[in-house]
Amino acid sequence: MSKKECKRVPSYAIRHLIQSLKEKGRTCRKGAEQRIDREILICDPEEEYVRRLAEALLLKKEVTAGVRICSSPEMVQELLKIGLIKVLLISEDVPYEKRKQIFTGKRIILTRQHCVDLGEEETELRKYQPVNGNGRILGVYSPVHRIGKTTFSLKLGKALAQSEDVLYLNLETYAGMGGYFRDQDAPDLANVLYYAKQERDDIGIRIPSMVKTMGALDYIPPMKVWTDLRAVHTEEWKTLFERLISQSVYSVIILDIGNGMEDVFQLLRLCDQILMPCAEDVYAMAKIAQYQHMLKVLRYQELESRTMYINMGKNMRQTVKETAEILKESTEKRFFYAEGRTTS
Repeated sequence: MSKKECKRVPSYAIRHLIQSLKEKGRTCRKGAEQRIDREILICDPEEEYVRRLAEALLLKKEVTAGVRICSSPEMVQELLKIGLIKVLLISEDVPYEKRKQIFTGKRIILTRQHCVDLGEEETELRKYQPVNGNGRILGVYSPVHRIGKTTFSLKLGKALAQSEDVLYLNLETYAGMGGYFRDQDAPDLANVLYYAKQERDDIGIRIPSMVKTMGALDYIPPMKVWTDLRAVHTEEWKTLFERLISQSVYSVIILDIGNGMEDVFQLLRLCDQILMPCAEDVYAMAKIAQYQHMLKVLRYQELESRTMYINMGKNMRQTVKETAEILKESTEKRFFYAEGRTTS
């Protein structure tokens, strides 16, 4: 296990853990939400992973209890003498009989793949997300307006987030305040860019406190002032994306790109795959034709080979499902469709 992998605590693991804690044992209700108020102890020899898992749990508003950490079963026994522990997360490296002897309460077993001696009263939690390459950037862009691009981007992100960690970033000059994104007072993409510029700052630590969620999908609230968005240079975007891929848990970043960006084509060059929502009416096709002409004139023809045209004339749910399946297939085969394949 590399040092980089040990630092990754997948957000899906946090979601599953929170759900597991809610489903069994005592929770209290505060307003309309369940709160987890039981003391939690995490024991695993990978100390960096344990620390990050504890930090991620404490950032969740559902968790109102204390979280303790240690690296050995012997330390668990010492902590049990001084604290009222209700839930134990413990490494699969500790044999079942010893786990049962140490703690008779709720046990969640931290595994790399599958725990071979999992007890009937225990719950399993995979520590790491399977790695498919070094992460990828999906750019959703279209010269056709009011075609459902943002709706498609968000729904696709939610679909992909069922099996991997996905971060959505809106790069439109008018993303809307009070529409999809209601977090008007929260830190936004401008704050993330600031931290990305700080060479000594680990953005993987900063991100969890700034992300918001839509179902399983994580997102950063968009910039509220469009002049700030247009002032960001391509190199700054490149630095941000590289640091997100290398220092955070996300294996997929979805960019919802608007036409108001300063250099759209340079931004599209940073994407591994370009998804272009389109329609079959004459006016939409004319705009697509003009876009393809500009690629030739400005010598960006290589973008065409990375472009997947998405027919938005179909049912949205079906379109998202088909697109997600194609993307998963292309990841498994380690290539993208190089012929501008259309999901029609």
